[in-house]
Amino acid sequence: MNNHPILIADIGGTNARFALADNSAQQFSQAQTLEAAEFEHLTNAIDTYLNSHKITQLSAISLAVAGPIRNEHVVFPNSHWQVNCPELRTRYNIDHAYLLNDWEAISYSLSSLQNEELIDVGGDWPPLADTDYTVGALGPGSGLGMSGLLRRAGKLIPLVTEGGHAGFSPEDQLQGQILNHLHQKFDDRISRERLLSGPGIVNIHEALCSIHGKENPGLTAADIAVAGINKKDPICQETFDLFFEVLGQVAGDIALALGANEGVFIGGGICQRYPEQLAESKFRKGFENKGRHSDLMKSIPTWLITHNNPGLLGASVYAKSLAT
Repeated sequence: MNNHPILIADIGGTNARFALADNSAQQFSQAQTLEAAEFEHLTNAIDTYLNSHKITQLSAISLAVAGPIRNEHVVFPNSHWQVNCPELRTRYNIDHAYLLNDWEAISYSLSSLQNEELIDVGGDWPPLADTDYTVGALGPGSGLGMSGLLRRAGKLIPLVTEGGHAGFSPEDQLQGQILNHLHQKFDDRISRERLLSGPGIVNIHEALCSIHGKENPGLTAADIAVAGINKKDPICQETFDLFFEVLGQVAGDIALALGANEGVFIGGGICQRYPEQLAESKFRKGFENKGRHSDLMKSIPTWLITHNNPGLLGASVYAKSLAT
């Protein structure tokens, strides 16, 4: 890396979060969020950011993107933007422009999270050490992201998955009834994301209204969460409780599938907004309920990520690793 900074970004369908990374030990600096709708092209947003911070030359660009990457190119499914790495290299006179899947970036961030950026939600706490390890990560938001990270001989190896689209497997009679309701609604296989996401909260609530013979008032996910937390509505409360229990079940599945014995990290906006409810829920019950492997599961730590933008952190870690 030369003395010029690296531009890093975490780009979703609505917002683009930019920052700068350099040779210092600091994770990143000059973070700024811009709305995609205000700019015709991504490069217009980049130019605005660089001008506002008086940056005239970059050493590299590292972008975490919420979209499918093909041949150094991404078209955002929920935005009018697209990114082409060769065009970025030419426009900004740089040799290196990188694209990462957004959950690949979160995987890279896991190695750099500090203790104060994590909340313990069960299991043995030991933080990640400078040794080999395997960890998992998942986070419900508009969808369900899922990934993992291996450290082998000092090298970080992300595991990018579409595990959120694996099939949902009920673990009790009520969950089976919810699955049947969702089959009737969607007339298709039911993925984990149909329950573990913002829309998933609405799906669970709708199913429980039907199961309990109550009229569905058509609440939003935020309305359901607030009513459940404040114990103003028993079905909303049951919805929120069941959401976290199923999240624990899936997190436990990740630990078993990846061999993530050193821990599973929880991200995503929903859990970050409700940390107390997560900690007090049946999340760990769902996580540890793995039959003959229950004793193993009790020892595996689970953490809630409280870092404001692990996507930016991961883009920085990735770019710095390539520049050294």
